[in-house]
Amino acid sequence: MASQAGAQFTWRTIDVTADLPVGWQESVMWIAQEYGRDRAVGAPSLTSRELPGGADLLISMVDGTGVELRLPWLAALYAGRFRDLAQLCTEEAVVTARDPRYGIYLNVQTARHGRTECHVDSNPIEGLLYFTDQPRGFGGELRVSNAGEVRGTDEVDRDCASIYPVAGHLVFFDARRHTHYVTALAREDDLRVVAGMNYYVPSVPESARPADLNERLFGAK
Repeated sequence: MASQAGAQFTWRTIDVTADLPVGWQESVMWIAQEYGRDRAVGAPSLTSRELPGGADLLISMVDGTGVELRLPWLAALYAGRFRDLAQLCTEEAVVTARDPRYGIYLNVQTARHGRTECHVDSNPIEGLLYFTDQPRGFGGELRVSNAGEVRGTDEVDRDCASIYPVAGHLVFFDARRHTHYVTALAREDDLRVVAGMNYYVPSVPESARPADLNERLFGAK
C-alpha cells in the first residue's frame, strides 16, 4: 500500500491485481460497454460544487444491482476483501452500503461524455478500482482540490492533486471536504472504466447520504 498526498488531500493506493480473477479486465470492459446507460445530469444535488448555472453533463454507469447480477465476484470483493482494506483507513468499523444501487457501481467515460461534475462526497471512505490506464496527458485523471471545498474546475485546477488511473489499482480517500472532478478524455477512441465503492462508519452513516443524489443518478426519489 502506498500513501500519497497533495498539500492537504491524502489518498492510499493498493495494487489488487492478485485478488482479481482470470479475465477480470475483459469481463468488466464488456459489461461496461454492453450495459452502461447514459443519463443527462439534471439539477445540481447537495454535493455539487459547480459554478452557478451548472454545466451540461452526461454520465454513463452500471449501477450496483447490475454489478451484483453480472459481476458477482466484484460485488463479493466489495463486501469482503476490499472492505477489509478500507478498514485500514480508519479506527471506526467500516460497513458497506445497504442500498445495492450505489454500494459498488461502474462509471463509464468516453470522449463524448466530457468531464464529470465538480462535487464533494457524502461518504467518509470512497474506493475506486480502475480497469483502464489513463497516463498523464491522456485525460481521465481525477483532480482533487487541495484548498478544500471550491466551486468550478478553474478553482480545483488552481491547486490540486491528480490521480492517474492504473488498471488493477484500488484507491481510497475521503473527499467530503475536497471538491473533485474527472477531466475529459483526450482521444476519441479512449475508454475509462472504474468501479466506485461507498463505505460508511458509525460517525458518518449511510443515512447521511443526500436523498436528492439518488434521484439525480437513478431517477428515483
